[in-house]
Amino acid sequence: MKFVLSLLLVVCISSSVAFAGITTARVPNGTVHTAYSAIISVSGGCTPYKWAIVSGALPAGVSAKVSTATTSLNLTGTPTTAATYTFAVKVTGCHGGFSQVSYKVVIKAAGSSVGITTTSVPNGMVKTAYSAAIRASGGCTPYKWAIVSGTLPAGVSAQAASTTTSLNLSGTPTTAATYNFTLKVTECGAHVSQASYKVVVQAAANHVVELSWNASSSSNVVGYNVYRSPDAATWKKINVSLIGSTLYSDATVANNTTYYYAATAIDTVGRESSKTAAVKVVVP
Repeated sequence: MKFVLSLLLVVCISSSVAFAGITTARVPNGTVHTAYSAIISVSGGCTPYKWAIVSGALPAGVSAKVSTATTSLNLTGTPTTAATYTFAVKVTGCHGGFSQVSYKVVIKAAGSSVGITTTSVPNGMVKTAYSAAIRASGGCTPYKWAIVSGTLPAGVSAQAASTTTSLNLSGTPTTAATYNFTLKVTECGAHVSQASYKVVVQAAANHVVELSWNASSSSNVVGYNVYRSPDAATWKKINVSLIGSTLYSDATVANNTTYYYAATAIDTVGRESSKTAAVKVVVP
């Protein structure tokens, strides 16, 4: 007997496909008004590569251009704005394999470092709302703020503004005392500025500021608001209800403090006028 044996021969051929990989781990920082350049390179996979910035933004004034061979993304330009920029770059090879890397670029201001510009903050009173803004400028944002010594008045807290260019103090003091504290601000290029402050929180008011203004010439005005500021920049309405006359007494002022006042008019439909010219008052 003769047997016939059939064999099914299966041949598997495997191939190794290399994926595109970005080889540049970081890019340099820069300076405003100074030419900037960086090269983000890729290897592996197959050309042509396709490049894309998939999140974030390049520094203002800097643009991205793919090289002729598509093996790099070239960043060039002249930065215009000091800030910290984050962005993610993605590259895709011709077979679809891709790589993605995130970067951070700090653009510093030309020849300048950060400085705290607020030299003093107002005093306060127990059980009376307190507010102050400590500002900084120069260098590059974001700024980081810290209280490095001393304490804020009990009941008052500090929070950086959304722009980080000021530290806002607010709250209602609970304890009469003299408070000393020192603040430090650090800009994104690591330059530091530091300033010390003293706030006297008194138990009760010793003075009253009497305000008066000219009545509005508009016939539909129904009342007025009064605003107070420690620096003629940060304003807060101090009257609880609409003022029907052109007189107001402010009995919530602290000793040895400078205040600025302005008034606005309100019409029958609730629209508010612009503020009057500010009046400066120095409380002894």
